[in-house]
Parts: sequence; structure tokens; C-alpha cells
Amino acid sequence: MNKQKSIIWLASYPKSGNTWVRAFLSRILFTTSNINQLNIPIYSSKSLLEQHADIDISEMPLEYLHRLRLQVFQDIASQQNILPIKIHDKFLLEYYQMPFLPFDYSFVALYIVRNPFDVCISFSRHLGKTINETIEIMNNPNYTLASSLIKYQIQLPQLLGTWSEHIESWLNQSTIPVYIIRYEDMLHQPYKTFSNILDTCQIPYTSDQLNDAINFSSFSNLQQLEQKYGFEEKSVHSTLFFHTGKSYYYREILTNQQIEKIFNNHSHIIQKLGYETS
Repeated sequence: MNKQKSIIWLASYPKSGNTWVRAFLSRILFTTSNINQLNIPIYSSKSLLEQHADIDISEMPLEYLHRLRLQVFQDIASQQNILPIKIHDKFLLEYYQMPFLPFDYSFVALYIVRNPFDVCISFSRHLGKTINETIEIMNNPNYTLASSLIKYQIQLPQLLGTWSEHIESWLNQSTIPVYIIRYEDMLHQPYKTFSNILDTCQIPYTSDQLNDAINFSSFSNLQQLEQKYGFEEKSVHSTLFFHTGKSYYYREILTNQQIEKIFNNHSHIIQKLGYETS
């Protein structure tokens, strides 16, 4: 890995397996055992910026806030050889006439994707919305996560756009090399999928380390740890963050009309990624 380009972006639409990958990499890199201390920063974190800048940013204008965020993450990246960062934002080249990300320090983007039918169910629980409301959210080009007209709370605003736009924004850009990871492959082919992640990121590992990290970040173990210790990133609308951990379980929950609407909204990406609906 190029020493200057230390950032590995863990990019995804919400509820697509991002925290799963964070837990895996945190175990590999830091032998993490506490799910509330994953040691992998989040690009939208308000507390991280305040800690590093030593100021209250609750009401800072977005333009100044973004300039500060770029500087903070550049400073962190310059001191690290490997720096995974979680991000849910839709990819942009510029924001307030500044680079949206510290591109000069960016090595690769791991784009984590999950079929939109399962995402819809999980996202609805996370947001405290109905399935039908969430279907509309996933097709809203202006939808922004953690949007606030008064002051920033735990996270900064994150423009998602539609589910399809989000995916295309990351896969169609050429500024950062991108490697796509399917949630379903992590679930059904963990050794192949997670070893490919480490190889792509040029992170050295042994077979024992790979096995250990896969076991630590398995859904059953993360769920047990959350039930025992809680998980600080859990939504106030959900009883559990690690709730189901299955693929294609939407067939037991969504109506035919809901499945059809999601498919019609995002058919070109669904087909491109090989997600079946039958």
C-alpha cells in the first residue's frame, strides 16, 4: 500500500453490511473484542471532529464544517499506514467547491451492497418507518440521513439519494479504485469473500487470523455480544442492531406489490448485480 494513500473507504447504503465489515477489519487490524470499540472511524461522526478540533460544531455552517472535516481526516490519515473509514454518503466529487473526500489519501473504496428487498426491511426498522414509507425513502433522490435544520446531533447530514443512485455514484466514479462486496457473498462464501477483501486492501494475514476474524464478526457472535453488552450505534427505533442476518428473507415479509414496486424503482441495478426476485 502507498504510505500516503492510507484510507480504505467502507462505503454502502445503510443496512447493507458495513458494520459487519468494520467488525471484521477491526479484529484483523486491532484484535478488537469489544463491539463498542471497533477503532474504525465514521466519516459522519460529530464527536470525532469535536474531539480532534476541540470545538463544538453543533451549529457550524456546512461549508466550514466540511473544510474542518477534510483537514481532520487528512491529519489522521497522514499518521496511519492503514485507515479504514465507514461512509454512508453518496459519492460526490466536490462539496462547497472543495473535494468531498481527502482523495490524495484514498487507497481504495470497498463498496458493500445488499439486495434492496432485504435492505428495505432492515432500514425500516432502523428508521422507525413503515415498509411503504421506506420504499419511498429508497427512491427519493434528495433523501439525507441525519438531516437537521437546527443543529447536528450524533452524526452529520449524509446525502444518500436513491438506492440505485447511491450504488451508481460509487461504482461509476474513477477517482478512487472501487471493489464491490455483496452481503450475500459474505454470508454464504465468507472465506473467499473476506480473504479477497484483505488482498484488495493489501493487508497481510495468516489463515488463523482470517478464521478468527470471520468467527468474531459472524452474525451470531455479534448478536450475542450485543445482547450481552449492548451496541452504542443501535437506532433508538430498534430493539437490536444485529437483528436478522439472513439473505432473501424479504419473501416472508414483503407483499407482492411491495416487491414489484422496489423492483420497478431499481430494476437496472438489481439486474446488473444479479439479484433475483423469484
